[in-house]
Amino acid sequence: MADALVTLSSMFKVSSHGDLPYIEFRCRVEPAHCCLIEEEEDGKPWYFDIKKYIKDKEYPLEASDNDKRTFRRLATNFLLSGNVLYKRNHDMVLLRCVDAKEAEQMLVEVHEGSFGTHADGHAMA
Repeated sequence: MADALVTLSSMFKVSSHGDLPYIEFRCRVEPAHCCLIEEEEDGKPWYFDIKKYIKDKEYPLEASDNDKRTFRRLATNFLLSGNVLYKRNHDMVLLRCVDAKEAEQMLVEVHEGSFGTHADGHAMA
């Protein structure tokens, strides 16, 4: 906490009049990593249209010619194995595509579950 306050204080200039910036802190009920997961408005996962294009070569109904070209380009970075969609990383590692519910479950398991808390990305990997 002290390191965070020192970092914040270095970001603000204090005038000679003694005016101090106002920093507001809020306590959240759930951890910050859970606030980043957003559910899609239509209830489908974010990768639904990409998966449908790879599987059936079908574009969304409202897709323009530019959107169709984009789908074809995006599809080269994804791999469908059975019913599971993977995204190829820059170093050709396959990353499994998950929906918001599954992502939240994974984050909770990594942060609070049987693995305990993680120190950083290298320790977690």
